Amino acid sequence: MTHWEYWPTWLVYSPVVFYFFLLSLRARSPFFFTLANPDMEMGGLYNCSKYRQLKKLPENLIPKTVFLQSGASLDTALKALETQNIDFPIIAKPDRGERGTAVKLIRDGSQLGLYLQESKSDVLLQEFIQSSFEAGVFYYRLPSENSGKIPSIVLKDFLTVIGDGKSNLKDLVNEIPRGRLVSKGLFKDGRLNPEEVLAFGEEKLLEPIGNHNRGTKFLDGSHLANPELIRFFDKTSHQLGTFFYGRVDLKAPSMEDFIQGKGIKILEINGVNAEPAHIYDPNAKLFDGIKTLLKHWGIIYQISRENKHLASSTGSIKEALDHYNRWRKIKKIA
Repeated sequence: MTHWEYWPTWLVYSPVVFYFFLLSLRARSPFFFTLANPDMEMGGLYNCSKYRQLKKLPENLIPKTVFLQSGASLDTALKALETQNIDFPIIAKPDRGERGTAVKLIRDGSQLGLYLQESKSDVLLQEFIQSSFEAGVFYYRLPSENSGKIPSIVLKDFLTVIGDGKSNLKDLVNEIPRGRLVSKGLFKDGRLNPEEVLAFGEEKLLEPIGNHNRGTKFLDGSHLANPELIRFFDKTSHQLGTFFYGRVDLKAPSMEDFIQGKGIKILEINGVNAEPAHIYDPNAKLFDGIKTLLKHWGIIYQISRENKHLASSTGSIKEALDHYNRWRKIKKIA
C-alpha cells in the first residue's frame, strides 16, 4: 500500500487516460499512436511480434533466436536449436506478449517439451545470455531529427537471497517484502526447493527473468546516458526502419561495456506500450512517475503528428479490435 510501484496499473494510469483522450481529440483519432512506430503492429501497443523486430538487426546485436510456429513439435524445436548451435539453458517466450508473460528459462529437452505442449502461440527460443548485467534503455527520436534522446535507463537488480546456514529457502524468501509478493510463483514449477538450506553467506539467484512482476528491483540508471549510447541507439533506430519510440531491453558483459555501447545483446524491442521503467525505482515518487508518463504520451503525440506522411491513415477500430482479440487469446493461453 505504501509503495506505489506495486499498485495496479489502472490506478497509476488513471490520470494518463484523461490526457490520452485529450490528445486523441487533438489528433482526431484515438489511434494516433500507431504512427509513432508505423512498422510495428499498433505502434507496438499490444500483439506486436518480437521476432519481426529482432530479425531487422545485425546478428551480432541479438541472441541466437529460433522462431517456432504454434503447434511445433519438440523434435522440430531440437533440430532448429541444433542448426542454430544453441545449447541449453535457453529462454522460451511467446512471440507476442508483454510484461514477462510465459517467459521461462528452459534447462533441458523435457522442460522444452512441456513448454511447447502448454503453449498454443508462436514461440521464440533464445540462447540464454549469462551476463548478470541487464538494462532497459528508453529511446525516442523525432522524425525531423537525425539523433534521438535517452530520457530513461532502468537497471535490473535480480531477486536473490543470502543463506544463514539455518533457514530454509522459503523462509528466506518470505523475509524479503519483494520476495513475499512472488513467493507462490517462485516455487510453483518445482524449479526451487523450498526446504533447501543455504550455507552461511551463500547467495542464490531466485529468478533469472528480469521482470518487475517477478521480483526484480528496478533501479534508476538514467544518469548513465551519454553520447556513445545515443549514437548506438541512433544507429539501431535506423536499422529498425520506422522506429522512433520505445524501450530496448538488453544485456551486456558489464556496466562499463554498456556505457561504451560494447558487447550489447538486444533481447526485446518494445514500442508505445513501453514504460520509462526507471519510475519504478523504490525511491521514486508517485507524482514524478505520473508526470513522466504524461510527458512521454506527449512525445508519442508529437512523433505521430510528424509521421502523418508515412501512412494514409491511423489504425481503425476494426484493426484495433482484431489485434486486441488475438492478443487476449495469447494472454489466456499463457
